[in-house]
Amino acid sequence: MPLLEVGKLKRSRGKRIAYHGSEILPPLPVAGEEIKPARPVEYRLSLTNAGDAIVVDGTILAELDVCCNRCLSSLVYPLEAPFQETYYDSALPQPDGAQADWVPFSGEQINITPEVVQTMLLHLPMRFICREDCLGLCPVCGADLNKNPCRCVQDEPDPRLAKLKDLLS
Repeated sequence: MPLLEVGKLKRSRGKRIAYHGSEILPPLPVAGEEIKPARPVEYRLSLTNAGDAIVVDGTILAELDVCCNRCLSSLVYPLEAPFQETYYDSALPQPDGAQADWVPFSGEQINITPEVVQTMLLHLPMRFICREDCLGLCPVCGADLNKNPCRCVQDEPDPRLAKLKDLLS
């Protein structure tokens, strides 16, 4: 759980500090499944005291253990996502310029885990593919077409083209 120490930063308006680190994050919940990070997630962030808020921006680097959506082989997906959030101290009156998406925090630390997970989820692709020319699995026997060609006979026409076949015969 990444906790950013901001005690000294809160007292120095305009100050900017760098934060580099890595943390083990819980698995990401995606479509009823969990995607596990292959190694600790790395953070390269800068924290800026903007007066009314602490602005955290930088990059999140992760490697995720996933399965190819075509052939079901395991792969490690590299993820690099930009991160930017604005946090305000909930113990103080809400700043006049506060936006609806500003995140409250209290104390001397900011827990950025929920926002990091959300950022990672937003930067995941729709489908994980091991390589562009992945052939996937045979729809009849389930063989991996990347390893060996399948000998299945596939006489079933695409149901979307059935009417066209009737017109041509």
